[in-house]
Amino acid sequence: MIQDYLGDSLTKECLDSLLRVSHCRSFKQGETLFLEHSLCENMYFIISGNVTVYKDNSDGKRKIIYLLGNDSFLNDTMVYDESKKTSVSCDAFTDVKTLVIPIKELKRLIAKYPDLAMLIIKSLSKKTKRLYRQLKNTTTISMDKRIAAKLWKLAKDFGYEYKEFHGFTVKVNNTYLAEMLGTNRETVSRGIKKLKELGLVKVENGQIFILKTEIKEFYRQ
Repeated sequence: MIQDYLGDSLTKECLDSLLRVSHCRSFKQGETLFLEHSLCENMYFIISGNVTVYKDNSDGKRKIIYLLGNDSFLNDTMVYDESKKTSVSCDAFTDVKTLVIPIKELKRLIAKYPDLAMLIIKSLSKKTKRLYRQLKNTTTISMDKRIAAKLWKLAKDFGYEYKEFHGFTVKVNNTYLAEMLGTNRETVSRGIKKLKELGLVKVENGQIFILKTEIKEFYRQ
């Protein structure tokens, strides 16, 4: 399965070398992979499942930065950070299976295999673009449009078609959305209500469904 994800990006020699120095580890839903400011000497690659990457503010409230799934690297900034201290925390959102890669061994392999270095750079670049987009949405659009933008991104990353709507393969509720947006549950509930009134969202059995194209047009207006 790992070969399916990484085989197109790495040569067989590089992939085999990477697998020799790594091992698989599973985490149960809710289990912590690593905490912010902790010493960590490993990078992780998600084989299956989803994780929440977040930071705690001064009030102890979570601000979710990413919800990541299969084919994602975690803690990849540590490859180029000599402090060995993590800048974020990470919990298993579902049961998760990971490939644990010792950073010391990874650096040795990066020096030998440029395609591995490019893979890490692409991962960091993708996350940076997502942060830029989050910053833009935080400072330039209203909360109901921020909610719409977040729902669209979730549908893009974890969506499936349901009649004319899109649902999510991950179970996201108003509390989780609030933590992703840095607000409270009541504000998200009001935003979801407005989107429902506009016909862009519907809720069935506690699950949110969106009109993906229409909701994108709404938050871009």
